[in-house]
Amino acid sequence: MLNLQAVNHFYGNQHSLWNVDLVLRPGECIGVLGREGMGKTTLVNCIAGHLPVASGRMTWHDIGAPPQDLTPLSAQSRSAIGIGYVPQDKRIFFPTQRGREPAHRPGGRETRG
Repeated sequence: MLNLQAVNHFYGNQHSLWNVDLVLRPGECIGVLGREGMGKTTLVNCIAGHLPVASGRMTWHDIGAPPQDLTPLSAQSRSAIGIGYVPQDKRIFFPTQRGREPAHRPGGRETRG
């Protein structure tokens, strides 16, 4: 279970997340909706450990284990316990060429267009 309690984040003086509370139980799937600049990506990056939390608490609770405070953990440590995300950005499939053929073949040979 993922539990966020009063999580806040700032970009400099800009308060970007305001006292966010969230509970995500095992097997649940949620969507975070909002216009551009509303903090969706910031929230995900804070959960994944890519951005620091200014205040509040984030805990991870595996079944049969005590809750673990995520706040001080690095992104790598969070990934090791199963926290991560797949970005929507199309650049995760780079490099590609027209027609979605791989830009490089196995063995290091380049394709010809």
